[in-house]
Order: sequence, then structure tokens, then C-alpha cells
Amino acid sequence: MKKRAVERHKCKASVICNCFNKDKIVNAVMLNCGEGGMYFESDSFFKEGTNIFFKMKNVSFDTYESELCHGLRTASLAQVRWWKEMGSEDASRFGIGVKYY
Repeated sequence: MKKRAVERHKCKASVICNCFNKDKIVNAVMLNCGEGGMYFESDSFFKEGTNIFFKMKNVSFDTYESELCHGLRTASLAQVRWWKEMGSEDASRFGIGVKYY
């Protein structure tokens, strides 16, 4: 069963993000994107429903994916739709899915 109406495309981008209207900036890595949203991994936790602002620092695509990533946003507001803990013994890490506004 597919949950997304729009296809996601693999990419790797350094992004900075923060809760909307807050000062604390967090570094993260975007791993896929599409017209409706993106997935990123971070050492910081964002709960479901949180509004975040993100800005891309740099991006690279798989060879065949570069033409396909329609809707890539370099800066945007988004809402956290889900998260998962990916922690290891050394540190906590989170996978976070967001939907663009």
C-alpha cells in the first residue's frame, strides 16, 4: 500500500533547519525529496506536527535521478508528519518525514 501521492527521489543534501520562529539551528542530511515533502536525518528530535523552516546548504543526486527531482525546494516551511528513532549505542539519531506547506 502506497502512502504518498507523489514520488520521492533519492538525493543527498546538507540542510539547516529549526522550529519555525525559534533561534536554535540544527544540521541535518536530506536523503530524499519530492513535490510534496522530504525525508531527513538529524541528531535532533522534532515531534509530529512541528512546523519547521529548512534551508539547503548543498545537494547531490544519483546520476539518473537528477532530472527527476521535480519540486526540490532550497528553502521552505514544512510540517513534521512522522519520525523514527535510529539511535545507536553512541548517540541518538532520528529519521524525520515532512510535508511542505
